[in-house]
Amino acid sequence: MSVLEVRDLRVEIMAPGRIVRAVDGVSFSVDRGETVTIIGESGSGKSTTAMGLLGLLPPGLAVLSGQALIHGTDVIATPKALRKLRGRTVALIPQDPMTSLSPVHTIGSQLSQSLRIRRPDLKGAAVQARAVELLTSVRISTPEEQLRKYPHQLSGGMLQRVLIAMAFAAEAELLVADEPTSALDVTVQASILDLLLDLQEKTGVAILMITHDLGVARLMSDRINVMKDGRFVESGEAEQIVDHPQEAYTRKLLAAVPALGPLDPPTPRPVKESAL
Repeated sequence: MSVLEVRDLRVEIMAPGRIVRAVDGVSFSVDRGETVTIIGESGSGKSTTAMGLLGLLPPGLAVLSGQALIHGTDVIATPKALRKLRGRTVALIPQDPMTSLSPVHTIGSQLSQSLRIRRPDLKGAAVQARAVELLTSVRISTPEEQLRKYPHQLSGGMLQRVLIAMAFAAEAELLVADEPTSALDVTVQASILDLLLDLQEKTGVAILMITHDLGVARLMSDRINVMKDGRFVESGEAEQIVDHPQEAYTRKLLAAVPALGPLDPPTPRPVKESAL
């Protein structure tokens, strides 16, 4: 059974004087140990899809229809069920690590809170030991020291690792990664993606990846859904989408990816007359 199965999902946003259909009948699934990516330009509806599935769209402003089964529970028909699923069966890795943690609480207190949601039986030293174990698993050195720090004392890459640790603290079966590297330096992005792949291989977690970056999609995905104007214009295996796209829009996305050309030969430096 799929961890996530979405059928004919529609999301309508109540805008002043009109209704905007931001997501228009998309269907897809994510199996255990699999990464499925939704890719598209800004405004295509990809993040709205993810936030709608998690019940994180503004209440009263978004109307959802269709079916979305998370581990067999239809969260569209029974939105209250998400309260039991979030932080347990499904976890979110948000886009901006700098604004996703409380600035007035230490890393340790926030990670401990995530642990207690999933493991209320853990107390005292056991919580501390598990927090250290989680930070170690996301390749943070001196974890005991980092737990005592506040978010502003850590780099963006370190904070993203903390958020990944918090997601795995939930022992979730589905991770929703919403542009998890877009706020990071290029040199840090690869290490975060490598970390996610490594943790997925160890735990078998399913990942729904939201990105505008074809490089990320190529590296991470088993299957890719290309989104435009709230609809999927092309879906398939990652290799097929990247190497043999069928739709003009997909080809345009691929053409927008910068490619390194050959190095120009060095320009000969003029010889000074005084050196002759």
